[in-house]
Amino acid sequence: MQKGTGNHTLEGAGFQRALNGIEDGEVFDAVVIGGGINGIATYRELSLQGLNVLLVERDDFCSKASAAPSRMIHGGLRYLENAEFDLVKESLFERNRLLENAPHYVRPLETHIPLYSWTAGLLSAGLRFFGLNQKTSDRGALVVKTGLAIYDFFTRRDQIMPKHSLYSFRQTRRRWPGYAGAVKCSASYYDAWISAPERLAIELIQDGEQNQSKPHALNYTHADIGNGSKIVLTDRITGEKKSVVSSHIVNATGAWIDLTNEGVSLASRYIGGTKGSHIIVDNPAMVKALDGAMVYYENAENRVCIMFPYLGKVLIGSTDIPISDPDSVICTQEEVDYILTSVKHIFPDVEIREEDICYRFSGVRPLGTANTASTGQIPRSHALKVDELVGGETLSIYSMVGGKWTTFRGFAEQTCDTVLEALSKPRLVSTKDRRIGGGKAYPLGKTALDIYLKNLRGEYRISAERAATLLSRYGTACEAVLDFIQAGEDTFLSSLPEYSVRELTYLAKTEYVFKPLDLIQRRSTIAIEGKVSPAVLAETTRLLAELHGWNEARTAEEYKEAAESLNHHNGYDIDPAGLFGWEHIDNSGKVLCM
Repeated sequence: MQKGTGNHTLEGAGFQRALNGIEDGEVFDAVVIGGGINGIATYRELSLQGLNVLLVERDDFCSKASAAPSRMIHGGLRYLENAEFDLVKESLFERNRLLENAPHYVRPLETHIPLYSWTAGLLSAGLRFFGLNQKTSDRGALVVKTGLAIYDFFTRRDQIMPKHSLYSFRQTRRRWPGYAGAVKCSASYYDAWISAPERLAIELIQDGEQNQSKPHALNYTHADIGNGSKIVLTDRITGEKKSVVSSHIVNATGAWIDLTNEGVSLASRYIGGTKGSHIIVDNPAMVKALDGAMVYYENAENRVCIMFPYLGKVLIGSTDIPISDPDSVICTQEEVDYILTSVKHIFPDVEIREEDICYRFSGVRPLGTANTASTGQIPRSHALKVDELVGGETLSIYSMVGGKWTTFRGFAEQTCDTVLEALSKPRLVSTKDRRIGGGKAYPLGKTALDIYLKNLRGEYRISAERAATLLSRYGTACEAVLDFIQAGEDTFLSSLPEYSVRELTYLAKTEYVFKPLDLIQRRSTIAIEGKVSPAVLAETTRLLAELHGWNEARTAEEYKEAAESLNHHNGYDIDPAGLFGWEHIDNSGKVLCM
């Protein structure tokens, strides 16, 4: 079988920060500020064109809005109501590219729409289509069918999934016996979902890093761009400072774009975002009711909501609330109640209790400013705003306004081409058909998948269950993970036997991991699956403590910081001071892994 790529000489690898390898005063063709999905994708695009480019993120990569998407990869059916046809066409194209380029994480998602009328919404839809700013109303079968027909038309030359269907009352009841009695008919179509968006982001960074002479992706680094083309970088972990120079700054800080621009005395008013909250519920009755598909439905006030199976549980959302302070965003109890009430509108007999919620999250949609009748009508399209500041030298600021997970590649391509034109540089590589990370050589179809798993079990002498688990987590990059695991003695975590010590060590050593939440919330799905107990948090923190050489006080502080974040942002209830197993500390102050 084809060997996976990866670093197989990690035994003695240290945790030197990437900033250490950057020369003080080094000149970059471009610097990307913001390590969310737009910034990461743009870093990758620019790097693949042979540019010397730097990526700077103040916190961890994909730790803000990019960590809180609906986990849908979709064309934007609802955007048709606002006549955003170009965005829908782009989204459908990019959705199909992700299905092809990241098949290890992005998969087709059968979607059903319960409908309460055949004709409702025709007048309102027409008024919205002509931009008369009417608020959303009921969407009947004819309105929905029109939208789905446009969906199919846009992909007629790129049709890789089944076309839409419309179902009668009897057909709907046969498939969905749990629907509310008011449902008169239904429609179905296909979009896609992504299992681990934060992992895909790391693979994009690694793709870009391959083209750099040394690591140029910096997390936990603050960039001060307030002095012309000179940028002062401060490592927020070590305190080290260095200055670099670039005349081209890509501002990919999402909801913080205007605040970032203030640092260079650019008074922009580009962002008018809203927050969207979701919950993950562990409810077998709801999993059964969904029958493997997503339900895309209207709540009582005609807002579109979603629920679909996610890693053995159910993801439900979302809200759409204007916000002014992106740093204060959390999923509130009011939003949880709102979401749970919306479910009753569709499945009245399925009871979801508060204790069924194993994870909640909220993120900011970095939408452009707009004056609309409702938040749902704010355009979802993205735009690149270019500003030039002329002083002693010209500084070009490229602000990436809007965007979503589905369209990150196209938006990054647009931004990259604009920067290349400014630099008078040619495009060398296209990413339209470029496989990402563990999507390379990924087996497509059941036969190919069975052969791959059989070979994987034979070569590494692992169980069928372990082989399938690692393939689902890492795609074909699981071979590099297995190479590292089997190069030394390994044990499974006592608190979470689905993961092994060397598996998590591999992630920590190769994927920019510096804090517990990097590992359990963004390099893995441990947190979002509701699997973080005090024991799990303690054991993973201990693992990082040994790798980083933390003393007792630092280890306890990292545990406390992670627990408080999980409690505040994600609905966990972990005692920040309830340390677990800290008696395993040697005389040097290092915490020992059990």
